[in-house]
Amino acid sequence: MAAEDATADRMTDAEIHQLAALLTRYAAQELDQFEHWRVESPYGPVFIDISRRCAPGAEDAYHVLWPPPDPH
Repeated sequence: MAAEDATADRMTDAEIHQLAALLTRYAAQELDQFEHWRVESPYGPVFIDISRRCAPGAEDAYHVLWPPPDPH
């Protein structure tokens, strides 16, 4: 798929919600210390790092994924 065609395959809100729930479950049940993943996308490789630690002072840079924030 060409990069310009990628928007046709965007995830639904339900799929994003499921991804967040599954990542949370993975972090709670499967993650030991860290994971380093590489996935290919239409725009090139994407590097995903999951860790139980962040760099000192970097915690504010992270978005809370789960539980989802209350929309009100």
